[in-house]
Amino acid sequence: MMETRFKWLYAASLALSGAILGQMLLFALQYIYKWKSLYNIFDLCVILFKYLHVPAPIAWNVVNALILYSFSAILWISARHALGSIKAMKLVEKYQDPLLSEQYPEKIQLGEGQFQIISYKAPIAMTIGLWKPRMILSSGLMDMLEPNELRAVIEHEKCHMMHRDPLAIFLLSMISKSMWYIPIFGWMAEKYPIMIELRADKYAITQMKQSAHLGSALLKLLKQAPTPHVSLSHASFAETSMNVRIMHILDPQMKISFKWPLVRLLISLLTIILLVGLI
Repeated sequence: MMETRFKWLYAASLALSGAILGQMLLFALQYIYKWKSLYNIFDLCVILFKYLHVPAPIAWNVVNALILYSFSAILWISARHALGSIKAMKLVEKYQDPLLSEQYPEKIQLGEGQFQIISYKAPIAMTIGLWKPRMILSSGLMDMLEPNELRAVIEHEKCHMMHRDPLAIFLLSMISKSMWYIPIFGWMAEKYPIMIELRADKYAITQMKQSAHLGSALLKLLKQAPTPHVSLSHASFAETSMNVRIMHILDPQMKISFKWPLVRLLISLLTIILLVGLI
């Protein structure tokens, strides 16, 4: 039930942020190209400030500051992610073990280019790639885990690939940072990755028909040194919400609930109402 709610919240976040950014772009283009005035929520925002007796230059500057900040943040985050992706791909190519990378995809039913093993001592298991997700495992992880534990980790990462979770993480991060003035997006960016990991754990448990192997793999990873930091959006086996995940693995039927952020919801609602000029 909670997973379904978060799916709807994720879809609603994308739709709402897309609508607001679209209106921002329309507002900017109308000003740049001197188009005839079309219906725009930011025009209404300026009118609203006038009714509240806020000087027009202040209203104009506030609206333009929001637009400039939001689009600058989107460009910056996108560029940073692109550079991080290039750097990560170079590292994967540098440390890739071609022989193992060619052998395993057939065993775990993955297509060409969806799975890579790197020769690296630290235990790494993650899914990277926005449009074409691929699974990355390290030789250190494979040496540390038993065969059934490794298979549980692989099934976990396969779930991330099927749902394109790195893309969801990237979009929510970009939305929350570029539109910080709507705080519910920040809450979603914090909580949705937890639901992603719980969903992947549930999938792995279903595929393995028991939770012991997944739990033991997670505990072994907890005892190891922290996973090296990766600067691009990814879904990692051992980086998110460990306490909640362990409890869920011990009791797969346990219901996970989150306290809804009423203050953030209220602030977000007031901000959106202000933007559409309906006060």
